Amino acid sequence: MKIPAEPPIGHLVAYEFLWSSKARRREDGEKVYPTALVLSKAAEFDSTLVYALGISHMPPPPGRRALEVPRKLRRWIGLDDDPQWIYTDEVNVFVWPGPDLRPAQWISQRDLVEDTCVLGALPDDWFSLVKQHFLESHQMRLMRLIKRNQ
Repeated sequence: MKIPAEPPIGHLVAYEFLWSSKARRREDGEKVYPTALVLSKAAEFDSTLVYALGISHMPPPPGRRALEVPRKLRRWIGLDDDPQWIYTDEVNVFVWPGPDLRPAQWISQRDLVEDTCVLGALPDDWFSLVKQHFLESHQMRLMRLIKRNQ
């Protein structure tokens, strides 16, 4: 599987996202989720930390922050037609590339995702909305941060 040398910020990848509700019981993600890479920063030893938001079919319960993924975007990325939400109040942080990236064809029906972990880029306007929502969650002190494989 091809993995970009640098994290493709603004793209979705296939990743074993670890939800905070499971983080006390597990170290790995239970399954592969479409995951948005929203931020990266240089870390020690020439490594790069990546901040990733998970996408789930589960509607956000009261008190959680999430945006519904538009149907047109779900189709373009090759996800199923069922409603899905990107959670902007919960983030996995890991050293790129990390051991939890998976082949995109495991979760995407697009022909263009063979032999890579990248599902595709988010449209600029929607990625800006996701980043703004993510920043608001942080400012409101609602962020759940799960450190992975560092």
